[in-house]
Formats: sequence, C-alpha cells, structure tokens
Amino acid sequence: MSLKDLFKTNIFRGVFILIIFLCYAICGTLATYLFKYAINDLTKGNWDRFVFWLVIDFTVSILTVLSLPLGTFLFNKQVQECLHNVRSQIMRRYYNSGGYKVSEIQNELGNNLKILTDDYATPWIQIWTNLLSLIFAIGTLITLHWSLILFVAVAAIIVLTLPKIMTKKLSNSTAAAAKKNAQLLNTIENWFSGLSELRRYSASGRLDRALGQDSRKLAEANVYRKKVQGISISINGLGNAIGQIGSSLFSGLLFFKHIITLGDWFIAGSFASTIFNGLWEVINAMTQMRSTKKLRQEIADLTKPIPEKKPGTVVYGVECHNLKVQYQNGESISYPDFTINKGDKVLLSGDSGTGKSTLFKVLLGQLKPKTGEVYFTAQDGTKIPPQQARLGYIAQDATLFPDTIANNITMFNSKLVSKLKEAVKKVQLVPDLAKFPNQINTTVDLDQGNLSGGQRQKVVLARAEIHDEPFLLLDEATSAVDSKSTSEIIGNLLDTDKTLLMIAHNFSPELKDKFDYQINLKSSKKSGNQNDN
Repeated sequence: MSLKDLFKTNIFRGVFILIIFLCYAICGTLATYLFKYAINDLTKGNWDRFVFWLVIDFTVSILTVLSLPLGTFLFNKQVQECLHNVRSQIMRRYYNSGGYKVSEIQNELGNNLKILTDDYATPWIQIWTNLLSLIFAIGTLITLHWSLILFVAVAAIIVLTLPKIMTKKLSNSTAAAAKKNAQLLNTIENWFSGLSELRRYSASGRLDRALGQDSRKLAEANVYRKKVQGISISINGLGNAIGQIGSSLFSGLLFFKHIITLGDWFIAGSFASTIFNGLWEVINAMTQMRSTKKLRQEIADLTKPIPEKKPGTVVYGVECHNLKVQYQNGESISYPDFTINKGDKVLLSGDSGTGKSTLFKVLLGQLKPKTGEVYFTAQDGTKIPPQQARLGYIAQDATLFPDTIANNITMFNSKLVSKLKEAVKKVQLVPDLAKFPNQINTTVDLDQGNLSGGQRQKVVLARAEIHDEPFLLLDEATSAVDSKSTSEIIGNLLDTDKTLLMIAHNFSPELKDKFDYQINLKSSKKSGNQNDN
C-alpha cells in the first residue's frame, strides 16, 4: 500500500477528498483570522460590529465543522476499497505460488493490513489537513509582522529534528510485533487442529503453556511498541510546547511595543499554536508511517504480480529409479524402482512408516528427493517432471468447501453439472444424498459437520470421477467408507481405463486380487550417521 495506490483506487473521489480538506483548512484559518476584527471592535466598544464579526465567524466555523467528518468518511471509504484491492492481490499471489501456512495468510490479511490502516493510511488525513492549516497560518503571520514568521521558522526547525531520534526504534518495534503475532497464529493453528485429542487426554495444561508463551511474547512486543511510540510522542510534544509558549511571549513583546494590535496578538498566538500543533500532528503521523516501512515492503512484495500457474500436462504413467528421500532429522528412505504404465491398477502397500505418503508427496511435486529420478509419461511417451504433471489426487482427509455438495463435486465448473448424476452413482453417494432435504444442493457446513467422514470421502471421489483425470493417486481414499460401498467404488474405478496408484489398508484378499499388481514397501530407513550405500 502506498499513497499512489490510495489515490488511484478512485481518482475522482481522491480529488474531491483533497478539495474538501482544502476547504476545511481555508475555513478554519478564516474563522481564526476574522476573530481579530471582533477583538479589535470589542476593545473600541463597538458592540454592533463585534456581534457582526461573531456571526460571520460562527458561520465559517460551521462550514469547518461539517467539512472534516465528510472528508474523513470519504477518505475511510477510499482506504477500505484500496485494502480490498491489496487483499485481492495478496490472495492471487498465495493462490499462484503456494507454500504458505494458513496462520501466515491470516496474519498478512488481518493483523498486518490493520497495522497499515492505523499507522499508514489514516495518518495521511492528519498530514494533509495539518499541512494545509500550516501553510495558511504561516501566510497569515507574514501579514501581521515579518519577525513572527522568522521566530516560528527557527522554532519549527528545532521541532522537526526531534522525531529522527526514535524513527529506527519505531520501525523495528512494529516489525517485531507483527512477527510475534504471526508466531501466535501459527501456534494456534498447530495446537487447535488437534483440540479434540487434547480434550480426550485432558492435556489442557500443555495447550495453556504453548499458547501462553507466544501470547506473552506478543503482549511484550506490543507493550514495547507502545512504549517507543509514547516516548516519541513525548519528545515531539515537548518541542511543540516550547514552540507555542515562545511564540506567545514573542508576539506579546510586539504588542507591548505597539507593533501589533491586541487582535493581532490574539490571532498570532492562535496561528502559532496551529503551526506547532500542526507540526506535532504531522511529525507524529510521519513517525507512525515510518514505523511501517518494513511492513509496507513486505506487503508490496506480496502484491507484486507473478505468472499464473499454467495447467500441467495430462499424464498416464510414471517411472521411479534409484529414488531416495531424506528427512530433516537426517533419516533417509530408499524406494524400489518401478514403472506404472497407462491403465495399470496398482496397490501401494507396506507397514506404517515405510514411506507410502512420502512417495505420494514426491509424485505430487511437494517434496524433492535427495537422489534418483521420478517422471511421469504423457500419452505419447514424453517425460514430464512431477511439478508439471496434471493428475488426480484424493487424500484421506477430504477437503471440502462451505458450498453445495454439487459445487464441491464440480469444483464450480457449470459445464460438468450434466455429469453429476452418473458421478454420484458410481461412488455410492445416492443413498447418502437421499437423507438430506436438499439432497445434492445441500450446503456443506464445515463448522457443524453435517457430512460424515465417509460422505465427505464419497464427495471427493465423485469430484475425481467427474473431472476424469487419466492418472489417479488415492491415499486411503475410502478409509471412512463401509466395506460394501468400498468394494463397489473400487470395483467401478478398476473397470475404467484410468491409471491408478492407491494406498489402502484392510482390503479383503478378493479386493486386492482385482488390482493388476502390488508395490510393497519395506522399512529401509537409515539414520544420517549411517552409510547409505
């Protein structure tokens, strides 16, 4: 987010906002200046003229009071539309690049954008309105006596140098608070994803310690940030107070020497106050904005456009040679060589810990092997690396969205609606749909969990069926489905010309025999300090 981004969000409204705040500054300056004539007429005993100037002054003051909230309202509308654009750009980047945790996304779209709103966007109102008031106040002081503006200029230079003392600390404290907030969100995501298990084993104490530690760190970071801001404001306020008092004394000296009138002295003090208060507000606003420098750069990087992911190449087979994967703890696992040709139906088996799901991560391009070669084959035999392969994948934990069952199957592709009836039939979902009043148009409630685990898996299986990918990876895709339905679903899949690689446990011998062959993985993990050869 930048000032340019804010203005370009709606150029017409942006110009109108500048005009409104300009009117606010002019009316505010005029209201103060006209009071000079009221004071002078009062000292002369001219009551009628005194009342006349008060009425005029009151009218101008009303315009001042009305213009500020109108400009502020329109500016806040401009800011929110700009934030909407920024969120869209960030989400587009997350969508196209991947590799981000949910907690990180939440922190960027929630906490960090709020900081930018409060400490970068909103201060622009203070800067613009106070700068305009400063300019008009300085112009007015010049008309009273040249020495007044000279004195104020010297004092202003001193005031302007004070904020530099705390700029770096403010920026660092803001970045540190944002980082601690991200850590807390990450901890919440990691621990609350297993909240039911913690409840089952009465482990609330460990949850409290995990959250309490990061929560305290965030609280301490926020306290330190506010402390640094407070010190900065105090330093700026001290300079402001000295400038105002000095200006009042200097203009009072000019009055006693009969260089200016009593009315001039009164408005000179008011305009000097406007100048130094304005400087104080501008300095505080600029200090706030400087504190977001690192955060703005982070957001700017996230909003940079990146090429959209192109659809991968449809694949039909896969080959694996000399494959070895190494874990972060130094352990490694080796896989046997295998070739799966077009139309093969392969069951991937092995004890827990032999690396079945890890192999799927390699095939999906989510994990890079330490050694060896893995590639898919297109219909014409062309080698396709995992990162460029387009294939179907069904995980054990079905991913659904808060929309209708129909849209969860078609994945919002209206062209596939005509195939829904056949797809739900093949995955044995028809009896389940009959239990819902709206049947296939039932909205999936992720909070209340209106679909069972088996029903969720059937929806995802129907999704794979309707999108008809030639190569399909299935990781315990029917683990929550009853054995009779599982037999029917797998039987339907095996009767197609798709290439299947499936991880499954507890299949009956009869069902296993329906596959073309099995790849049985055996434990081959080695620690990092052993010779892998």
